[in-house]
Amino acid sequence: MEFINDTDYYDQHFLIDRAVLNDFIDACELSVEQSIVEIGPGKGVITELLARKTKHVTCIELDLGLECFINVLKEKYNNIDVIYGNALNVYIPPCDKIISALPYSITEPFIEKLLKCDFKESILIVGKRFADNVCNKNITKLSLLTNSFFDVEKVRDIEPNCFEPAPRVMSSIIKLKPVKRDDLKYSFKRFVFREMFYNRERKLKNNLMESLIEFSKLHDKKLTKKESKEIIKSYNIPEVTLNKQMENLSNEEYKLVYESLK
Repeated sequence: MEFINDTDYYDQHFLIDRAVLNDFIDACELSVEQSIVEIGPGKGVITELLARKTKHVTCIELDLGLECFINVLKEKYNNIDVIYGNALNVYIPPCDKIISALPYSITEPFIEKLLKCDFKESILIVGKRFADNVCNKNITKLSLLTNSFFDVEKVRDIEPNCFEPAPRVMSSIIKLKPVKRDDLKYSFKRFVFREMFYNRERKLKNNLMESLIEFSKLHDKKLTKKESKEIIKSYNIPEVTLNKQMENLSNEEYKLVYESLK
C-alpha cells in the first residue's frame, strides 16, 4: 500500500470555524447507539466529537502523515478504529452514518462508492456547486445519479474562510438518505434512471427498454419488448444517442433523455 503525506495533493481543507463545526455535528444527529464511519478524519477535530457522542467510530484515512493526530485520539478513546487507505478502494463496513468533508475532486467517484455501501444516512461537506445542482435537481449526470439513489437535503452553505487552508470555492453541508428501489414506484423518472445507472455499459436503447419493463412490473404489469420499443420510439430520442452506452452520454444528452421520458 502506498501512502502520500502531502495534504494539498488530496485537496484537503480542514474545518476550523467552531459555529460551522457545531452545525455539522448537529446535522449528524448523533446518538450513543450509532456506529459511524468517518472518511478523512484529518487532524481529528470532528473525530473526537464523534467518539464522545457515539458507540463506535471507524476512520478511513489515506494520508499517513496525519497518523500522529489519530493515535492521540485512540489513546484517549477506546471506541476508535482506523483503516489506512483510499476510501474509494477500501471496504467501508456497515454503519449507521458515513460522515466526511470530501476532497471536492473525488465527489463523483465517492457518490458511486456510496451506492455499494450499507448505511442509513451520509452527512457530507461538498462543493456548493455540486450541492446546488443536486438539491435543485439540475439535469446533469451526477445530479441524476445522486437523486436516483438518495433523498438529498442541503443543511447550509460554508464560506471558504471557515477552512484551513481556504478552498477557492464555497462549500455546503448536505445529507443523503438511501432510497429503496420499491419506494420509487410512483417516481417514474427516478426509477428508470436508477435502473439504467446499474447497467451503464449497455446501449441506451437496450437499457431504457429493460428499465421500462422493470417499472411496469412494479405496477403488476409486464410490458413486452415490442411494447417497450414502441414507447421509446415515441420519445423521439435521436438514434445516435440511443446507440451510445449510458456511461458515454454527455450532460446535454442526459438532459434530453430525462425530458423525453413521460
